[in-house]
Amino acid sequence: MSVFDTMRIAASGLTAERLRMDVAASNLANAQSTKSSTGSGQPYQVEAVVFEATQMGPEEAQQGVSAVAIVNPNRPTTRVYDPNNPDADTSGFVTYPNVDVATEMTDIMGAARSYQVNSTVAQAAKQQALDAIDIGRA
Repeated sequence: MSVFDTMRIAASGLTAERLRMDVAASNLANAQSTKSSTGSGQPYQVEAVVFEATQMGPEEAQQGVSAVAIVNPNRPTTRVYDPNNPDADTSGFVTYPNVDVATEMTDIMGAARSYQVNSTVAQAAKQQALDAIDIGRA
């Protein structure tokens, strides 16, 4: 496996984890959104990223990761009685998305840690390439 294969694999992880963080942050930002941006009148739908191993080189061990879909997990919404809310239905209930803040924060922390590890791998591969160039000069 070449240094460039290592960098490609680490870069695929960086890209995937950034998307995972973006989606989790969007879920947190919309935790109280009673209407989605699609104009459907429904509350925000929680999203999750689906990853898949991707072949990154000729050897089977050279697998990276790629996001294949952003899905809406089947989580029930939360109904809260608040008749003074302008989004309340005729019974006085407001429907909120079922965003679990603890789950989203855990997802962000895991994605941040994975991002950090992939960044370290890319940095180590870069340093290895620079060291090889220095050896070649000597």
